[in-house]
Parts: sequence; structure tokens; C-alpha cells
Amino acid sequence: MAKQISYMGLVILLMQAFFVSCSGSDQKTKTVDQAGLQQKIAQTEQYIMLDNGTIIVDSALKLIEYYQSYQQNWPDDSLSAEYLFKAIDISINLPRAKESLQLISTYLENYSGTYYAGVALFLEGFIYDQQIGDTVRAHLSYERLIKEYPDHSFADDAHSALQFLGKSPEEMILEFEQKNQ
Repeated sequence: MAKQISYMGLVILLMQAFFVSCSGSDQKTKTVDQAGLQQKIAQTEQYIMLDNGTIIVDSALKLIEYYQSYQQNWPDDSLSAEYLFKAIDISINLPRAKESLQLISTYLENYSGTYYAGVALFLEGFIYDQQIGDTVRAHLSYERLIKEYPDHSFADDAHSALQFLGKSPEEMILEFEQKNQ
């Protein structure tokens, strides 16, 4: 009976050691994955644009995917907000309006207190205005920027954008010329 108890104790100790080592291994793997993803991001960032400024779409899309993955896995990491904003920038330049708006929404949900939240709101208005042609939503985005971030450097730009919202380039030029006379 004493031997059975000691074997049982040994089995329990071995199981505990196994679970502890597995959880330690998971933590180590997670750290390696984070470092590995940072390395993939750094490498891919070097190869998304040709010398003439042309975006390599496949590489850009992969980089957006890496940025999103990083942000989803480590949302509180200091790089997550930066990576997500870079994803917005690339997406807008592809242009991918719907995807850009989704990235902006994610950014605003997670990083509303940052400087780039104001920029994201401006970009949201720009996308609605210039890429989608929805001046109502553009107006709402610009107004939200002005209301939530009145001292932001893009607040003045939002005021200007509101003045020209829905106007053709010819109308804007005419209005600008009239102001300068």
C-alpha cells in the first residue's frame, strides 16, 4: 500500500512537472512568435515599394496581414498601435476603401487616446469623401474629429475639408480665387 501511494505521488509530481513545462514552453513559443513576427514585419517593410514608388500589392497585403496579426495577438504592446496605423496608411494607398475603414474602426476602438486617433478620423472622412463619395459620413467623421480632438493639428484641416465637402475641383478653385481677391 505504501508503494502504491509513493507511485501515485510520483505520477502526480511528474504530471505537474509536465504541465508546468508545457505552459512554460507555450510562453516561450509565444515570445518567439512575437519576435518572429516583428522580424517578418521588418523584412516585408523593405520590399513593399519599387524604386519608382510603385507599391508591390502582394507584399503590401501581406504586410497589412502581419500588422493586423500583431495587433490582434498583442493589443497592449507599444508597437500594436503603430503597426495598425501603418496598415491603415498602406491600405489607403492601395486604395482599399472598405478595408481601410475597417482598420480605422479597429484603431479607434483600441487606441482612441492617441495622437493618431485624430489622424485616423481625418482619414476616415477623406475616404468617405474622396474614395466612396459619401459626404454625409465624411461630414460626421470630420465633425467627430473637431469635437473629440479640438486642439489636434488635423482639426483645422477638418474645418477646411468641411468647407469644400461635396464641391467639384472647379468650384473649389473658384471659391479660393474669390477669397484671395
